[in-house]
Amino acid sequence: MQFYTQRFTQPFKRLIPHLLLILVVFVAAACGQTKQAAAPSSSPAAAAPKLETTALTIGSGRDPQLSPLLIIAKEQGYFQKEGLTVDLKLFAAGPDVVSAIASKSIQYGSTGDIPPLIAKASGLPLQAIAQHSDISGVQTLVVNPDKIKKPADLKGKKVAYVSGTASEAFFLKIVEKYGIDVSSIQAYKVGPTEILPAFQKKDIDAFVIWQPIAAKGVKEAGGLPLLTATQSYVPGEEGPQALFASYSLLVGHKDFLDKNPETTKALLRALRQAAAYIKSNPDESAAYVSKTLDTEVDSIKSIFKLNKYALDITPQVVDSLASISNFLLKNEKIKAVPDLKEFIQTSYLKAVDPALVTWTP
Repeated sequence: MQFYTQRFTQPFKRLIPHLLLILVVFVAAACGQTKQAAAPSSSPAAAAPKLETTALTIGSGRDPQLSPLLIIAKEQGYFQKEGLTVDLKLFAAGPDVVSAIASKSIQYGSTGDIPPLIAKASGLPLQAIAQHSDISGVQTLVVNPDKIKKPADLKGKKVAYVSGTASEAFFLKIVEKYGIDVSSIQAYKVGPTEILPAFQKKDIDAFVIWQPIAAKGVKEAGGLPLLTATQSYVPGEEGPQALFASYSLLVGHKDFLDKNPETTKALLRALRQAAAYIKSNPDESAAYVSKTLDTEVDSIKSIFKLNKYALDITPQVVDSLASISNFLLKNEKIKAVPDLKEFIQTSYLKAVDPALVTWTP
């Protein structure tokens, strides 16, 4: 009996250290898993910040320079995904959008850069929170080819543009570059819907406007595109140029922005998705914009090739705003250059995506 006991107990005793080692490893692993599993319960994930308000009215000009990001965000459900209910209100032009923001009848607006700069210079507490698009390439001088062959021929002619917008600034930039006495030109300040009929009736000899109105002046009224902000068609001077830079901006009233930071960030998140969608799906995006604006889809597609839709606040954007501000001052459109460090509010966009803000105040 003692023989059998020793025969079985001695091997078992030799296994005990190994079994204890296995047990220790198993317990340690189990404890680690328990700690990992327990971590989330002891430190729960932070809930998404509560939006201060969810119902918004956002304004934009009725054109493909100012509205595409807003249209796509609404059509693709990006606003809804961020918990926002948005009423998109379309205006005739950028100055109308700025007036609506100033009166607080809308909370945000997409507009060309000049109207909010003029408003800011006059003392209105507006702030730009993001870029909407680079719209330099669509600013166009269209002329009657029977009367005007080159910029110098504008002397003594009737030229129309929309006052207080990029079209006026571009017109003045053309005059400046080619050394034309502005007083020698019969300038007409009209609304964007008045330009094409006036050109068709030959009440004016040339006009400066953005797309797609410029293209209609060429297609429907026999006009000739002589200059754009990024391209020259002047005989002997054909080719790319950097005559003028212009951006559309997303703007809000400072009072509303200060009280609704989380809502503002939600809006920017939705528009960031819209910018990515346009970049990846230009034809589908053009179809949405065409339907909303009641404009031929081919026209929208051609404009999409000229514009760059993005939220980025870059040194180039700010340099352009500074240049335009000085230009407005020189031409007595404003009495003082606005403080761009106060006008451009980067904190909301930086909170959404720091990579989109490369300008440091």
